[in-house]
Amino acid sequence: MNVLDRNFRFDLQEKSDETRQMSDPKPDQTSGSIIAKPTNYDAEVAAYEGGTKHRYQNPSFASRYLDGYAGRLKLSTFASYVIARREQKCIAKAIERCSPLPAQVLDVPCGTGKLAEVLGRHGCQVLAADISLEMMALAKTAYESQSGFQGFIRCDVTQLPFGDESFDTVICLRLIHLIPPHLRRDIINELARVASRRLIVSYGLATRFQKIRLSLRKMITGRMSALHPVKFNVARQDFAEAGLKLVGSFSVLPLLSCEQLFVLEKTKA
Repeated sequence: MNVLDRNFRFDLQEKSDETRQMSDPKPDQTSGSIIAKPTNYDAEVAAYEGGTKHRYQNPSFASRYLDGYAGRLKLSTFASYVIARREQKCIAKAIERCSPLPAQVLDVPCGTGKLAEVLGRHGCQVLAADISLEMMALAKTAYESQSGFQGFIRCDVTQLPFGDESFDTVICLRLIHLIPPHLRRDIINELARVASRRLIVSYGLATRFQKIRLSLRKMITGRMSALHPVKFNVARQDFAEAGLKLVGSFSVLPLLSCEQLFVLEKTKA
């Protein structure tokens, strides 16, 4: 039975009461999956579990995230707007170069629906997943206008509630650069597990230039856009361990972003 025929679909309208009740969930509570409390994690993992992950479940943050690329263009959102458009174009190019074209796609984390129109335009049947009900609530309009949309499911990317090879293509955009080293490879393995053919994933690459740029940005703004960038050879090691072969690569915005999009195909055992 295909995963899209199972009872994993999440109707956000019918679950509005639940959404309000869970707007600030405890670390071990989700709808649709179970997330264990972090145990024996180092400071970076604890910061991710207690800070980064929960920030995306804040309604105000989710609204600002959507406004950054889909709202009225302002000086304060210009960089977010440009990067989002480049991400969409890179995903479109990656899809067009796949053979055969993606048919059944998992978009995780789906965020506020940035890829909805791109995936719909290419005729993909899409299941959208995210840990944040608040983000998915804002993605509802973008996704439900697409004919191939199959629904939402709330889950943690470290424990996806799908069987092996449930989707021919898994897309993971703007997540891995936030993941501490202890969890990153486990997540890549999990994404590869539920994909039968390919994984399209973005990383933050730690080149010498990007390290300098990120350090300057932190000095000026006090924030880091890529908490855990990695060197290219480290990314390749991740792919090899997960049984993935690198077949395509796209730099999202070389001077303004360290984000690199990789197209990976599963190797035969």
